[in-house]
Amino acid sequence: MPQPRRKKRKSSKQEPLFGDWRQPVKNPADTVHMVNLPYRLRLSLGMRVDELRSAPRNVLHRLMTDAAYAQEIHLDLPTGWARWSRVAFALLVLLPLSVVMVFALLLQLYHAAPALGQWGFWCSDPVWFSATGVLCFLGLMIMKLLESLFIYVYVLGHELTHALAVLLSFGRVHAFRVDAQGGYVETESDSLFIALSPYFIPLWLLLWLGVCAGVNYFFPFQDFPVWFYSGLGFWWSFHVYWTLWIIPREQPDLLEKGVLLSALLILLMNIGIMVLILRGFHVISLHGYWQDMQGCAASIAGLFRDLGDLCCDLGKWFYGLAELVMQLVQSQV
Repeated sequence: MPQPRRKKRKSSKQEPLFGDWRQPVKNPADTVHMVNLPYRLRLSLGMRVDELRSAPRNVLHRLMTDAAYAQEIHLDLPTGWARWSRVAFALLVLLPLSVVMVFALLLQLYHAAPALGQWGFWCSDPVWFSATGVLCFLGLMIMKLLESLFIYVYVLGHELTHALAVLLSFGRVHAFRVDAQGGYVETESDSLFIALSPYFIPLWLLLWLGVCAGVNYFFPFQDFPVWFYSGLGFWWSFHVYWTLWIIPREQPDLLEKGVLLSALLILLMNIGIMVLILRGFHVISLHGYWQDMQGCAASIAGLFRDLGDLCCDLGKWFYGLAELVMQLVQSQV
């Protein structure tokens, strides 16, 4: 006698979470009435992945300190013409501009080599104390001291920069969260400036310089250069180190805007900040940098022109060779 078929019991395993900050939904049927609620309210109540994808929502600018978290989040990646237009703009405009700016900076440093080789330059207060700040930060990183604290401080500064960029863009911040695993800022505004601003705006460096300058203005103190330039070196190293550390970890902001476009824009903006810092130390001149940029652009344009002429000559040579082969074949027939 055949045994009666048993009904399969439904698994009590819950749906995957949409991001690391949401709580699991105990009963999926309870979330139906949440579809039309504001997104910031749905964040606190919790929703399933499919409903979050179909419902209108605000923009989340997210940071993940672990690459595994980024794989759990649904991303609105550019597709079709939007994706290829960004790739074309990055390759045809931003990449040549990046090459020109890098080579112009190297030329300026080459011209400044005689001054950089003098002992008096390295013994000056700005350079000496800035180098001390850089070495202090690198020593802490090598010995892995206060690393978890630095991660939290970086995430906090990252999300604060997002929030300030939203306010500067005349938007509103609806939600803000920071912890050691990452953070997010929820807003209805979205732009490249808001998404990429933490990667090229050194917030803690600007705050340090502003606080030191303000305190020295109202209460002048003798050790101002020591604190000012030491903090400059420390916080600039902090910005560069953690920016390079966080970018390879599949950040949602970079993925949604296009990795190539975002990376080149971040490179361009950080080169610009580096040029301003070097100008402040009287290592380079802005006028000379602009002239070197023009010279590099002309050289690169000439190189591409020569490559184009070479390709045309090769094309004509192969075309002539093909005609010769066809004539030989016809004569044999």
